[in-house]
Amino acid sequence: MAKSIGKRVITAQYISLFIFVLLFSSSCAIQKAQRSLLNTPALKGAHVGIAIYNDTKSAWIDQRQSDYYYTPASNTKILATYVGLQFLGDSIPGWKMAENADTLFLFPQGDPSFLHPEFTYQPIVDLIQQTNKQVVIATTQSNDRFESMGDGWAWNDYAEDYQPERSRMPIYGNVVHFYEQGNNLQIKPFSFFKNQTIQYEEVKSKQWSRKKLTNDFFVTAQKNNAKYFQVPFITDPEKDIQLLNDSLRLKKPIQVLHYTPLLAQKTIKTVPTDTLLKIMMSRSDNFYAEQIVLMSSAQLLGRMDDAAFVDSMIQQEFTFLPQPMRWADGSGLSRYNLNTPENYIAILKQMQAKFGEARVKNIFEKGGEGTLSAYYKNFPGTLYAKTGTLGGQIALSGFIYTQRQQKLYFSVLVANHMSKTSAAVRRAVEAYLVEIAKRN
Repeated sequence: MAKSIGKRVITAQYISLFIFVLLFSSSCAIQKAQRSLLNTPALKGAHVGIAIYNDTKSAWIDQRQSDYYYTPASNTKILATYVGLQFLGDSIPGWKMAENADTLFLFPQGDPSFLHPEFTYQPIVDLIQQTNKQVVIATTQSNDRFESMGDGWAWNDYAEDYQPERSRMPIYGNVVHFYEQGNNLQIKPFSFFKNQTIQYEEVKSKQWSRKKLTNDFFVTAQKNNAKYFQVPFITDPEKDIQLLNDSLRLKKPIQVLHYTPLLAQKTIKTVPTDTLLKIMMSRSDNFYAEQIVLMSSAQLLGRMDDAAFVDSMIQQEFTFLPQPMRWADGSGLSRYNLNTPENYIAILKQMQAKFGEARVKNIFEKGGEGTLSAYYKNFPGTLYAKTGTLGGQIALSGFIYTQRQQKLYFSVLVANHMSKTSAAVRRAVEAYLVEIAKRN
C-alpha cells in the first residue's frame, strides 16, 4: 500500500511538473511573439497596446500598456454597433408618420437607407407615391443638437467619399453617385446637374470632386479608372426636399413642415438593423456609423443630440469599463476619441453577453473578408474583428476561436507609427495573433 501511495505521489508530481513546463513554454512563446511584434521595423518608435483574454479559461494571456489610451480610429464603430443593437430593434425605426383627412405628415428619424442605391426596399418612397394626400415632411426638429460634421473631423476632407455630412433626413446617402457604364455616365441624384450638359468623353476616367462651400461638382486633372465615385454634397433641409421632388417627379410636390402636428404618430421600420450594422462593419462605413448614433439618440432622448447621448451612455451604460473613455463620434473619424485595449475587451465581452454570441459574430467581419480581405486567410482558427485606420494609427479588436476550442478576446492598438503604409503594421499584428492562436 505504501509503494502504491508513493507511486501516486510521484505521478502527481510529474503531472504538475509537465503542466508547469507546458504553461511556461506557452508563456515564453507568447512573450517571444510580443517581442517580435514590437521589434518590427514598421513599429519603430510607435506605441503599442495589447490585451488578450482567454474567456474559456477566464485568464489574461498577454497585456502590454493595456490601460494606456490610444486613438482607436474605426474601432469606434464597435460602440456604434453596441448602441445600434441596444436601441434600434430588429429593423431600423426610420420614420414616423401621422395623417388627417387630406395630409400625410412624415418625420424622418435619420435612416441612412432612404433612396440609397444599395437598398431596394423603400417603404417611404412607396408610401409617398401611392398616397393621394398632400405630403409634408418635417426635415428638422427644434430640439436637435448636432452639426453636419463631427467634432475633430478634418475640414479639408469635405469632398472625400468617407466623410458625408450627417442629417435628420439623409437622401442618397448624402453623396452624389457617379456610375460609368459602358460609354455612359449615370448620376444620382441628377438635380445638381439638371442645367448642365456633361460630355462623357470629357469626364471619363477622371476623379470627381466638389467646391468647398457650394454644391458645384467637377472633375479634377487626376486620372482614375474607377467606375464608381461618391462625392458628399452639402445638406440643407429645404433643398433636400427639392432633391426628393426632382427624384420622384410627383404631380403634387412634397412640402416642408415647420411644426409638429398634434396627431398620433406611427413608426415605419425600414431595413433590418443587423443588415445595416453588418454593412457598416464590413466596409467600415463612416456615414452609416454616424447615422446609427443619431438614430439611437432619437430613440433614447427623443431628439438627435450626439453629445448628450454619448454622455448618457457613458454615465449609465458603460459603467463597467476599467478606464474612463473619451467618445467623440460614431465613425472614428475624430482624433478626439480615446480608448484603451482593456476597455475594448470589456465592451466585446458585454456585447456578446447582452446581445448574443451568434448575432454579434454575424455582424463582425471575418478574417479574409471586408476590410480584412487581405489578412487572416489561413488563420489557425477563426477570427472576427474590426479594423481601424487613421494617419499613424492602427487598431484591431475582436474575437478568436482557436482550433483547440478556446475563445479569446483581443485588442491591439497602435499609435504614432511612421510606416509609409499601414500594411507592414497590419502584417506584424497578424503574425502576432497567429502565434497567439497557435498557442491556445
